[in-house]
Parts: sequence; C-alpha cells; structure tokens
Amino acid sequence: MQNLRILLILLVLLSCSNEEEKRDISSVSRGENNEDLSLLSEDFQEKIYSPLPNLHVAVGYGLANSILVVGDGESLIIDTMGGIETANRVIKDMGDLNPNKEIKIAYTHFHADHTLGAGAFKENFQINGVIGHRDLEAEFENFMGIKRTLIGERSQKMFGLILKDKNFSDGIGIKLEAGVDTSGYLKPDIVFDKTHSEEVGGLKVDFIHAPGETDDQIFVWIEEMKTLFSGDNIYKAFPNIYTIRGTSFRSFRSWYQSIEKMIALEPEVLVPSHGVPIIGKENILEILKNYRDAIKYVHDQTMRKLNLGGNPIDVAQSIKLPKSLRENPYLFELYGSVEWSSRNLFNGYFGWFDGNPSNLHPLEKKEFSSRLRGLISDEKLLEEIKGSFEKKDYQWTLFLTDLFSEENIEIRNLRAETLRILGEEAYNPNAKSYYLSEYAAISDIETSKGFVTAESSITDKMLRELSILMFLDIMAIRLDPKDTEELSETVKIKFNDLNEIWELRLHNSVLTYKVVETLDDIDIEMESLTFKKLLTQKLNPVVDILLSSNLATGENKAGFLGFVARFRN
Repeated sequence: MQNLRILLILLVLLSCSNEEEKRDISSVSRGENNEDLSLLSEDFQEKIYSPLPNLHVAVGYGLANSILVVGDGESLIIDTMGGIETANRVIKDMGDLNPNKEIKIAYTHFHADHTLGAGAFKENFQINGVIGHRDLEAEFENFMGIKRTLIGERSQKMFGLILKDKNFSDGIGIKLEAGVDTSGYLKPDIVFDKTHSEEVGGLKVDFIHAPGETDDQIFVWIEEMKTLFSGDNIYKAFPNIYTIRGTSFRSFRSWYQSIEKMIALEPEVLVPSHGVPIIGKENILEILKNYRDAIKYVHDQTMRKLNLGGNPIDVAQSIKLPKSLRENPYLFELYGSVEWSSRNLFNGYFGWFDGNPSNLHPLEKKEFSSRLRGLISDEKLLEEIKGSFEKKDYQWTLFLTDLFSEENIEIRNLRAETLRILGEEAYNPNAKSYYLSEYAAISDIETSKGFVTAESSITDKMLRELSILMFLDIMAIRLDPKDTEELSETVKIKFNDLNEIWELRLHNSVLTYKVVETLDDIDIEMESLTFKKLLTQKLNPVVDILLSSNLATGENKAGFLGFVARFRN
C-alpha cells in the first residue's frame, strides 16, 4: 500500500513537472498582443451603412445589427436590437431614412440581442406583422424561462457584464445591451416552418428556415435587390458552434447545409446581423464557401479521429484548421472556438459518456478532491501550485486550485491571479471575459449589472407577451421534493382574459398542468397577467390576492396561495 501511495504521488508530480508536455492554453491565438480583436473592433463603430439606396444597417449600437429595408409605403425591420433604449436610438438615427409609418418586423432568431428591442418599434410605428420561425416562441420562452438563471449567470461572465472597465469587444459586437436595457419582446404573429413569402412595400421578401447557430434560425432573401440577410449563420469570426454560456446542441451539418442554401442564391449584397455589410458576388461567395468549409472540416476531422479511437478532449485539442482557412479573417477564433466546437460535436452525437467506465458513476467533486488530498499533503500541493504558477503553467495551477475551498486565502489569491493572467493573455474574447469575470468575482471587484435575471424587473408589457405555460414550467422546476413526497394536491385556476381553466396537480413530487373544460371546483379566478406578476414577485400574495378582491376572486384563495408557495426552491 505504501508503494502504491508513492507511485501515485510520483505520477501526479511527473504530470505537472514535464515541461515538454505542458499545453499552452493561450496558444490558440495568431499573435501575442491580439491585434486581431482590436482591428475587428473597428467594424463595430457606431454607424448607419447604406449599401443600397433603400437598405440601411445600424452597426455598433449594440451587440447585433438592426436592418431597415424601405419599400413603397411600408418598411421591413430585420432584428430589433437588444433593448428598448438602444432600439430608440437606432429609430432616431434612421428617422430621415424611413418615410414609412407602417412596418413589418422579422426576427432572424430568438436571441435577446435580436428581439428585445421590438417594443420600441411598436411605440413608433404601426406594425403589420412580426415574422419568425414557428419554433422561435418556444425557444425564446425556454431561454427566458427554465434556462434563464444559469444562462443569465454565465452570460454575464462570457460577455464581461460584471467587469468594471472592460475595453475590448465581444467578437461579434462592441457591447451587449440585452439585460441592461428595458426588455421589449413581441411574440411573432406570422410563423412558418420551411419557407414563407411576404410582400413588403411592393417588394417580394422570402424567409427561409436555416438552422445553424439556433434551430429556429432563418435568413431573408430579396431577389429584386439580390440581397441576402444571413442572421447569425455568418459573422466575421469562426462560428460559435458551442457557446460557453451554455446552449442546446448546434448541428454542424445543419449549419453548413444552411450556408449552402445561401451560396445557391448567389447574392450580390450580404447583410449579416453582426458586423458590416459585404458587397460583391464573388467576394460573398468566397466568404460563404470558406465558412462552410471550416465548419465541415472541424466536423469531418473530429469524426475521423473519434472513429480511430481518440479521446474527445484529446481530439478536440488536436483539431486545427488548415492554413488556408486559419489565416482567413472571417475565421479567426474571435467568437467561436475550434476546440470548443469539436468537443461539442462529441457531446451532441454521443452524449456525456466518453466510453470510460470510470465515468459511469464518478465520485462527487468534493469527495474526489478530499480523496486526492488524502494521498498528497496540503503542503506538497501548495508547493506544486506555487511552482506551476512561477513556471507559467497556468492551466495546471488552475486545476490544482480546484481541489481547495475558497476559505484558503493563499490558494484563492493564487487562483485569482492565475485567472487574471489567463484572461489578459486569451485570444478568444469569450474566454477572456470569462476568465476575467471569475477573477473579478473572486477579488470582489465586479459591478452589479445583470442579464434579464431578476424576474421583478420584467415589465408588464413583456409579461403579456409570454405564455402561461412558460410560468408553469418555471414553477415545476422550483419544487423541492423533500416535503412533498406524500402529498397529492390539485387546484384549479380560471384565467378570465383567456377564458381558460387550468388544473394544476402535485403528485409524486411532480407538478403537472393542463387546460380542462369543467367549471366545477374552481379555486381562484384572475387575469393571466396577475398570475404572472404573482409568480415574478411583483405582487404581494397576502395584500394583493388574499386580502383583496380587486385582482383575484374565489372560495379557496388561501389554499391556492399555499399550493403556489410550495414552488419557491
């Protein structure tokens, strides 16, 4: 046993002291000072571009663009910015360019930086329709509902929202206004599956489903103008096939096949939803083909190496674009990452299990750390952490500090300094922001900005656009089962404005819900907005519901409120 202990210690120390095997995790860069990101930031200076007389693109106002196509008596707005305040600035600056008071809005996909400014357009124009893919509403509500807490926290780090003095772009835009501005989402009322056409001010506009960065992604094509609006399926950076804030699987094959649909159109003007417009058919086709090739290369070579028996982490770290693609400015890893994308391919195709039986039932992280530290003294580990830091072996330093709790001040300070250095050296701005945000959090120097995380900050207008189902889904994931295992309860609520009766049932520590026809045994009646405000803590359950009949009526208001109170995490 003693010999085994010594062997384990030697193996650990050898793995951390071998300089030849050390991996430089800042090596996914093209230069030491990251001039590429600075040069790319020049594309995000606040400006209205007009590649055609009736086509105007607001770049640099927020993370994404908002696009104006002027027709005869009616205009088309493609994407609406990430909040009402920013959208109002765009509307003001485009005022002289748009003589029309009637508009249609098209969302290229559900992301907040494209949808949350729509309310500003409603305040300034007559909207004749909001166009989006059929899945957009469900994607948006999942994002803003059951996924919001975790994605919100990680988005703050990925975009550096908690950093006090952030002075670099996000790779696809200069700043993220979503979550800082007031949210003004409007749900689509014109939806489609594969293709859809609309006449907007005398122009025939085609909307084509093109899954890629999101499953609900579309692109817009105006044949008369030979103009393609590509959404987020192309921008001036390697595509974000995996985003570290967290996302559902983004299909490589769907993405490059969507780009092939764009190539077939042979556009003469390409307007992405991030960055500046691109002019010239040959130039556009070359960019699109290289973009497709890069996505397909990572897909194909990852699968080749996995099928040869490679470990998914090792395979991902080995994938490098060929020089012809790697040196293309549209494929610099200034938003997406080749390595992260490759890792996500395995996860998307095969799931979390990497084939190693040791990972079928792994030790909990706390237990793993405790057992490993039982093999090696804290003094020896601290010595190794300090040594690896001095040798600039920062990834090893970071890994070793994971073994200690934050109560160890010396270790915490070394971890913070390691994160700061990794952030300053990182080429990819998402990695840079995440490292520096973790550093700021440990060092207590972050600001208090948010990312649509506080439910009480959501406006009533926004709440009206969201479905009852979204709020019931949120309730369901907040149930702590420890006190409900033996419970079986049912309540009925009538939403007078919807003329719907919903039955909510708690059984087996699971909340289920459905619309029912029966009028019997209704516990409470209210408007759907009242219910949403109650769940988002914009109303006091006792003062506004139990003790008042202004917002809710019914024979069992107390029982209903007791039922709802179980869903508080």
